[in-house]
Amino acid sequence: MRIIGFFLWLIQGILLLALTMLGLMAIDYYVSPDWLYNDNIVFFILGLVFFIHFIFGIKRSNKRYNKKQEYEDTYYDENQPVKTYHAHTKKPNHLRRSFLACSLVALLLIGLGIHNISKQNELDGVPENVIEFGENYPEAEEYVKNFNKYAYADLDMDVSDEMSKKDIPLFIQWDKRWGYKNYGANYVGVAGCGPTCLAMVVCGLEQDADINPYVVAEYASDKGYYTYGQGTSWDIMTEGARHYGLSVSSGNVSSEYITDNLSSETPMICSMSPGDFTKTGHFIVLTGIDSNGKIIVNDPNSPKNSNKHWDVNTLVSQMKSVWKYNI
Repeated sequence: MRIIGFFLWLIQGILLLALTMLGLMAIDYYVSPDWLYNDNIVFFILGLVFFIHFIFGIKRSNKRYNKKQEYEDTYYDENQPVKTYHAHTKKPNHLRRSFLACSLVALLLIGLGIHNISKQNELDGVPENVIEFGENYPEAEEYVKNFNKYAYADLDMDVSDEMSKKDIPLFIQWDKRWGYKNYGANYVGVAGCGPTCLAMVVCGLEQDADINPYVVAEYASDKGYYTYGQGTSWDIMTEGARHYGLSVSSGNVSSEYITDNLSSETPMICSMSPGDFTKTGHFIVLTGIDSNGKIIVNDPNSPKNSNKHWDVNTLVSQMKSVWKYNI
């Protein structure tokens, strides 16, 4: 019976944690408080819930044990049980548990109100297109949250660290060093995938640390390569590359062309359709082929995608155009 009771207690705890997670998910869906994105706080909440369940489990166990002792200590007087047994046994106090549950709900509601106000204040002054971008691409959440902090900051744009890690460095368009800079009527972080890709290729092939996404975005804006609502013109991939001293050729959108021509000395930039990389349109860089025949990708909008190696057919199925570069 003790084993059964333990498993019932454990199942109750798991269900309680599941309900807590559902509650946190509901909070995230409706108000998205900042603290909910802190793993330590979430684990603390779950740990606290389970700890409370553990304490109540011990109390219930003690009550059952005391009841059993009372029953075993009951003596009989002329075949009549002593009446005090019933006087010392009580049913569990459901009122106390109900009060605790109501208190927890009240605390959650108060916390919701406080963090909802905090969230609204944090996004005051953040452009709608930036907020929408963060909603569509969760990896850029910090970029949106820190808009007011870094929008007018003058940060060092040194890229030597990125250059030391890969032949073709990975630049993220919403990096705080350049992501808040203007790109036409938009921002590099929101719409600068094209200039960011070209910056990766130019910087990598020429080993020029002065080339970064902001430098290329300024050039593209001056030349009129960006149109708000439409994106970056494909012309930047050819004319822009030649401006920076690279040789460029348009390639065939096929698995054979990519596997036959791609290397770290001849990287490629691809225009992508909606799919794994974008909800609208996007540019990515192909930087090489690994030992398993997978394609190494630099996605300017996703460190996660950039850490994966991709099947060439998966890429080709979402590809609209491709350009090959070399010195």
